[in-house]
Amino acid sequence: MVAGGDIGALENMIICPTARGFMLARDPISLSTFLWSSQTRLKIELPPLGLDVDDDLLIQCNCLLSDKPTAPGCVVLLAQPDAPLIWFCHVGDSQWEKYEYDIGTMALPDWDPPEEKVVICPITACRGKFYFNSNTTSLDVIDFCGGLAAPVFGSIAVEDTIGECHAKVFLVESRDQLYMVRLLGVNASEPYHGATVHRMDFSKRQWCAVDDLGGCTFLLSIYEFGASFSGDGRCGLRQDCVYFPDRHRKTLQVFNVKDGSTELQKLDEAPAVSDRAFWVLPSNL
Repeated sequence: MVAGGDIGALENMIICPTARGFMLARDPISLSTFLWSSQTRLKIELPPLGLDVDDDLLIQCNCLLSDKPTAPGCVVLLAQPDAPLIWFCHVGDSQWEKYEYDIGTMALPDWDPPEEKVVICPITACRGKFYFNSNTTSLDVIDFCGGLAAPVFGSIAVEDTIGECHAKVFLVESRDQLYMVRLLGVNASEPYHGATVHRMDFSKRQWCAVDDLGGCTFLLSIYEFGASFSGDGRCGLRQDCVYFPDRHRKTLQVFNVKDGSTELQKLDEAPAVSDRAFWVLPSNL
């Protein structure tokens, strides 16, 4: 929840960020829901989002926009991080739709039960579609097919150009291109020792390694959130770098894609609630 300060319509709202700079906001009492741009103060009304998505869950969800929210047919999608559920609506709809999907199960040999359903994570929107759960040989996709009410799930076979390794994966859209960022690490108790970035070549159906981000900056955050910033030197962010805050160790890691260097910055003064922090980006209409 955001409280106080010069935050306009976000005061006392439960919010969830999007990679397009808009924030999804819901009044915890009236349940009125809208998209809000902190840059332009533009407010776009959405249908009320019910309490089957409670406050804590809403903060953790991935919220994505298929296009600029002022564009005809823009889809707003919420992906729950711990269950095979999504909620979606088109801007201008009268209600949200809840959709339970089944994209397979994963083995958990030391758990009871020994398997659970695969969930959508990570996910990003690119060119009007939603791409998720990328691996070395496939890329899954959700398409609303020109405004149809129900989502269509599919998968794209991808040529294996990466190889397996222990990595945390993020998907990022930047300038209408789809990227996959992998933070490399041996175990969860240590900081990541590096990062690789690949761009999807849809014509060849393969991930292509890149050694720059076209001057942009990639901002990663908890719950597999990834966004691209213009990287023009504003806000002290460096071009062609990937930023990742580690809430557990109160650190900020910066990975330079051009020279492969890694920098670890201590955030000892970060508040106790910093595990709910996220990037606030400018919205571009």
